[in-house]
Amino acid sequence: MGLSVSVTGTSRLMVVIGDPVTQVRTPAVINPIYAACGANIVCLPLHIRAELLADAWAGLKAMQNVIGIGVTLPHKEAVLDLCDSLDPLAATVGACNVVRREADGSLRGYQFDGPGFVTGLTNNGVTLAGRDCLMLGAGGAATGIAFALLRAGVSSLTIANRTAVKADALASKVNAHFGSARAASGAPVPHPGQLIVNATSLGLSPSDPLPMSPEALAPGMTVAEVIADPELTPLLQAARERGAEVHSGMAMIRGQATAIADHLCEIWHPDQA
Repeated sequence: MGLSVSVTGTSRLMVVIGDPVTQVRTPAVINPIYAACGANIVCLPLHIRAELLADAWAGLKAMQNVIGIGVTLPHKEAVLDLCDSLDPLAATVGACNVVRREADGSLRGYQFDGPGFVTGLTNNGVTLAGRDCLMLGAGGAATGIAFALLRAGVSSLTIANRTAVKADALASKVNAHFGSARAASGAPVPHPGQLIVNATSLGLSPSDPLPMSPEALAPGMTVAEVIADPELTPLLQAARERGAEVHSGMAMIRGQATAIADHLCEIWHPDQA
């Protein structure tokens, strides 16, 4: 706390792009990390609408002191075609949430959503190995999380999405990758003891409906969010009232922030990488 970086002509920038960006919490978490290690890197949000993404991307690529781009909804899948290259995990998942300017100036896409989400869970003592999971959503963040959960050893993953064909496709994709049949599409109805993951954007706005009926939530379940603002979403509030364990989306932000900072510093602050 209290650490700061003086912004000068030699400062390098990490931006976070999305539509909207009012909910973005990464700058508040990652800027102190950069300051603590003496990296002259500053992170800030940029509001970029989907129809202007290609134009904005060209501008970001031309700005030589932009060395990293965090990507949030709705751009996680759209940026794949804009990157010069993709890390194998981002290519496999089909979504990326961090783009790094490489030493040669090219922009390469990476995937930290899933690993960051799992790190946040394990740091808070949530058991994953052998656990049954229900995930709400099948978009870019959900895809990364699905891969990470299966890699962490969950016994089953039910994917519930408003468009069932998208849930079917994601289940088939992760099953093919892991050579298993642990993932399947299904209804947003929890079972005793499950880990329930809200990987949708429902909860960002106070007027949003809940992504599932809270009536079946009960003690023994863990309800985890990808939404970090508000930190206690209406779904988490409903889960807490029914005795379930709750897990804020801030844990995901913290779980990936250090890894992202280290990743950018490998090239742009190598003495501290």
